[in-house]
Amino acid sequence: MNIRIAGAQIPVSTNIQKNKQEIFKAIDWAKENEVKHLLTPEGSLSGWLDWETKIEEVKDALEEVEAHQKEAGIWLHLGTMMQEHDVYGDVFRNEIRHYTKEGPLGALTYKTQVVNGECALGRHEWQTISCVEFEPGRYAGGLICNDMWGWQESKQGPITTQYKDMGFIDILFHATNGQKDQDGNTFEIFDKWHDAFLRMSAWNANIPILTVDSCTPWDWDGEDESVIDKFPTSSESGFMHIDGWRTSVPRNGRQYFVYDYTLPTRAYQNHETGEIVEPESDI
Repeated sequence: MNIRIAGAQIPVSTNIQKNKQEIFKAIDWAKENEVKHLLTPEGSLSGWLDWETKIEEVKDALEEVEAHQKEAGIWLHLGTMMQEHDVYGDVFRNEIRHYTKEGPLGALTYKTQVVNGECALGRHEWQTISCVEFEPGRYAGGLICNDMWGWQESKQGPITTQYKDMGFIDILFHATNGQKDQDGNTFEIFDKWHDAFLRMSAWNANIPILTVDSCTPWDWDGEDESVIDKFPTSSESGFMHIDGWRTSVPRNGRQYFVYDYTLPTRAYQNHETGEIVEPESDI
């Protein structure tokens, strides 16, 4: 079984309306290119800074994105900050919202390893990591930024090992939005760390990773468009298979990419009948 997956390395700003338009353009591009699953960066709708003061605007923009995605008929894995109501009450979350091609929200991925100043509540250890069924009996996991890299102030390691232990995850969607305006030495250190971690995580977990970063600094207001091409991303955007990069895009500027991924064959259970469905072929 082949599925066409894609990532949108797009500019993310503190301007919610401009972020919404960028997501619209990415969805339209995905539809034109017959993409089945589209991933956007961390915080791609809300932005990364000051979003909590504009949460009602974020909610209104989200409704428009949902309508646009449903009309396009593609799966959208949307990175954004959002206010959710759960056992803790009304709380802010850094999340990936996994929308099915018909429009309903299929699952939520909450970021676990939040950092200082993020203004979002992290997923607690007792909360199960999420997965989404994207084909009958086939599941994907979600990771947000430091959930991949690990965080030196956290007692938890990278979340990829938890997905590995599940034993049935076919792909990981990784939305990130790392710092863009680092000095040369710091950038080089983080760049090598990120690349090595992506390679090792995919290989160790035996799960390919679709990863996408934004192309602008956190504090960009969306006005000076020359900023879009000014800074390299903090990590490469592309599709990392267990044997290395299968596709990736230039580190600067707005970039879209696709990859036709052949899912590994495996038996699965039909949820309606309970029947175990055997794979048609190992080819």
